Formats: sequence, C-alpha cells, structure tokens
Amino acid sequence: MSIKKLAITALVAGSLAACAHTSDRKVNMRAANAQLLSAYDWQLAEATDRHGRPLASLAGNTNLKLNFNGQRLNVSGGCNNISSVYQLNGEDMLIQAPVSTMKACAPDVMAQDAAVVSFMNGQKLHAGLLNTEDSQHAEPKLWIENRRGEHLLWRGVPTATAQYGQPTVVFWEISPETQACQTAQGAAQCLKVREVTYNEQGIKVKNGVWRNFSGTIDGWQFNPSENQVLRLNVYEIKPADASAESQYVYKLDQIIERSAVNTTKHKHKRK
Repeated sequence: MSIKKLAITALVAGSLAACAHTSDRKVNMRAANAQLLSAYDWQLAEATDRHGRPLASLAGNTNLKLNFNGQRLNVSGGCNNISSVYQLNGEDMLIQAPVSTMKACAPDVMAQDAAVVSFMNGQKLHAGLLNTEDSQHAEPKLWIENRRGEHLLWRGVPTATAQYGQPTVVFWEISPETQACQTAQGAAQCLKVREVTYNEQGIKVKNGVWRNFSGTIDGWQFNPSENQVLRLNVYEIKPADASAESQYVYKLDQIIERSAVNTTKHKHKRK
C-alpha cells in the first residue's frame, strides 16, 4: 500500500472515530509545552488499546522515537520517517495530516508505519505528562491518547542539545571500505572519513583528507554497499578538569548523498 493510500485510509478511520476519548484507563496528567517537549527524545515505552491490551502493530517495537522541533513532530525508528505539524492547547494536541518518506520495507514494518499514521492522522489527541511524586527528578513520561481510546506512552531522554549545548554542523563522506586501526581498546576496523565543504549555494567545493575514525555516529549504521555523505551534529563534552581533553558526541542529522558501490570495481581492487 502506498503512503498516500495509507494516509487516506487513516483519515477515513479517524473521521469515523467517536469525538470523545473512550479509554477505560484513567490517568492524572499535567499539560506539556513545546519547549519541554523539544528538550527530550521520546522513546516508545507502551502501546495499548482502550482496555489496556497491547497494540500488536506497535507494542513490539521499542525503537520508535518521537521528536518535537518548534511546531513540528517527527516519528522515526520504523521504516519511514513520519512528520506533521502539531498544536497544543492545554491537554489537547491537534495533529495535522502527517507526511512520510517513501521507502519500502518488510510488511510488518510497513504495517507499523500505517498504525502510527492511523493513530495520529488529523485527530485531536489527549496528551500530557504523567504526574509523579517527584516530578522534578523523575524521568518524564508523555501520554498520548486518541479518540478510540488507544494510547502511546513515551519515555523522555534529554536531547544532546539539552545536555551539551548547541552543536557544530559538519559534513563527512564515509568510505564503503573500513581500515584496520589501533584504538585504546586494541586492534579494530575504523571508518574512513573525510570532511566535505559546500558553498552557500550547496555546491561541493572541497574534499578533505581521508582519515580513520574509531568512534560511533548515533542514529546511523555503516553500509559497505553505499558511498554516503552525512550531515552531522557534533557536540563537545567539556571535562570538569580544565587540563583534560574534550570528548565529542556525533549524531546523524541527515544523509545528504548516497550512491551504490560498484562491486565489480572493488573486487578488482582487492585482487
């Protein structure tokens, strides 16, 4: 099923739903705000129907992540990234019709995407932070319930920006071939990376020198079948000891270039 058809189906389903929230579960919540929502990465912890039974299409995936940026929200961790504009009014969250990327995946993963769209699509949701005895120090939890009484419970993890401050943006080309290297933990296979420079018009003007990189890039997995250029957010972690060196956290912002590797060429190079 195409994403367009999926969205239409979800919209019809949403329009047939009752206007009132019908969950059998009663929770105490306090209203959230856009600034607080944007300070966390929200990871799916629970997905149930109005009777508290797991939603089969969502309950098995702990990789789903919800992010807020200004008046936009984004769901990732499934097959496609799903985004929408939202508005808060107290404990009401109005979601506009979501849009999605167009990748094709296994049927069960596509069904999960369809369930996310169906849950959100064009609905006024009931949303808020669960009350806790020590809300100042407790891990925040975001409750979102739709008109059918289905609910998603999300666990908040502070974003890198909230933890470390504003990042530096860099562009790295990643080689499809790794390089044997020595790290503090011993021998390893390092990524081969080089910095790419673009001008204000987005045209590539310079490639740096290839070097080994033994760290990790959050939100990204190495693919030896592709050449890729990544836009990364780099966060500096400054140590308490001024004489110690800073550490860095690398997070994927976007894959801006990707192309398949010429496997025949690489086979000849290895001979």
